[in-house]
Amino acid sequence: MQQPEEQRRLSLPIQRLCETVEDALGENLTGIYLHGSVAMGCFNWNTGDVDCLVVTAEPLGIAAKTAMIDTCLALQPLCPPKGMELSVVTKAVCENPQRSPAFEFHFSPLYVESYAQDPQGQLARMPRTDPDLIVHFSMVRSRGRALLGAPAKQVFAPIPRLWLLDSIQGDLADAAQNMEDQPVYYVLNFCRALACLEDGQLLSKQEGGEWGLRHLPSEYRSLVEAALTAYAGGTFVDIRQYPVRQFIAEIWNRWKQGRADHATGNGSEDQENTISN
Repeated sequence: MQQPEEQRRLSLPIQRLCETVEDALGENLTGIYLHGSVAMGCFNWNTGDVDCLVVTAEPLGIAAKTAMIDTCLALQPLCPPKGMELSVVTKAVCENPQRSPAFEFHFSPLYVESYAQDPQGQLARMPRTDPDLIVHFSMVRSRGRALLGAPAKQVFAPIPRLWLLDSIQGDLADAAQNMEDQPVYYVLNFCRALACLEDGQLLSKQEGGEWGLRHLPSEYRSLVEAALTAYAGGTFVDIRQYPVRQFIAEIWNRWKQGRADHATGNGSEDQENTISN
């Protein structure tokens, strides 16, 4: 549950987000939507970021993209330490998504320096599509918060379950290779990925860890508890003392079995993900 202090600290960056994005995009702006821990009510200032999708009626020109760079760079100091991740997509893309949806503009802490030093060069280097948007669209549709515009379910079309699980699986493959770099993020992400597959739930990282405590074998309880404690307090976890390889193998085995079961389950992979909160 989000604490009053967290809500207070978020109020200024969210207010400025709405004001400055409206100024940058004008009449082309049709909606601003939060997703992730902020929208789910379990945000932690020290470990969370602000996740946002901005929807426009028409594609952005260079002037509008440059204005969005200035807007995001100005907002960055007001955001939590992990910053803000924001993508601009057109209403047409939201209504008719592809497996790797097109976006007009993307910002995250990864690009702060390059946007500040070479904004036009970074715009030119940025890819035009992002498979991660499949998960973001699903999260906004199921548990997002509209800051401006129509309710999310009127803007974002249902995402086929197969697409959603494929996108999550790509993230899991990356996690298995980079566990030591961000152990807290990846342990909790593994848990919430499995919750999506097995129970049809789209969860925050905190909720994913809590799900893992209830549904994973007891030998992994200490690892998940340590990750949840670190996530709540922003502390470091030394994963070498835990059965990490066995944990990854457990998740992967259940993931593969679950995908196989869904693939033969009367076409259930083709349906929109069923969310139970």
